Amino acid sequence: MGRKSIDPWEQRKLENFLSLSRIPGHTGIDARKLTVKLWSKGVVEKIDTYSGSENTQYYIRHAGQFMYGKLDFLHAAFGIVPDSLDGYESTLDSPAFDMRDIDSSFLLNRVSKVDFYIRQGNIANGSRKAKRIHEDTFLAMPITIPSLEEQRLIGLMFVHLDSLITLHQRKCDKLVDFKKSMLEKMFV
Repeated sequence: MGRKSIDPWEQRKLENFLSLSRIPGHTGIDARKLTVKLWSKGVVEKIDTYSGSENTQYYIRHAGQFMYGKLDFLHAAFGIVPDSLDGYESTLDSPAFDMRDIDSSFLLNRVSKVDFYIRQGNIANGSRKAKRIHEDTFLAMPITIPSLEEQRLIGLMFVHLDSLITLHQRKCDKLVDFKKSMLEKMFV
């Protein structure tokens, strides 16, 4: 039985797979806002403690788009817009990109690796942590990728691993609670 040959990974630029989305939406007063959490924890609804400014333009984001936080690039502020936040909005400080010929799970896991975001972020901004990583700089960053089929398989593997981690974390949390309860009863 012959072994299936594996295509070599290619180095390409992100611009080969991502297109900037700039669909104007509401102002800061009326926009339903979303934000990108640090450490690749995803895209979530932004709860404002104050109303936004009528002078700030927001842009519509759609489910499945890749987003990053310009100011928090070095803190892995990356995510994919979930279905539940389709039509929500963000400013240009959290740009969104439509994807083509790349698996979203693979992309998210690849850019979330320290060797990507720290190395590329430091090259782009000269190691100054507060500088924004602009869209054109981001799109020019190189990424090494396999074929789309292999990306999908790798992406599925990471999704499965994340599910296992979540399951075991819940079990661990229950055991910690059980231990805490037993300790409280023991020292009454």
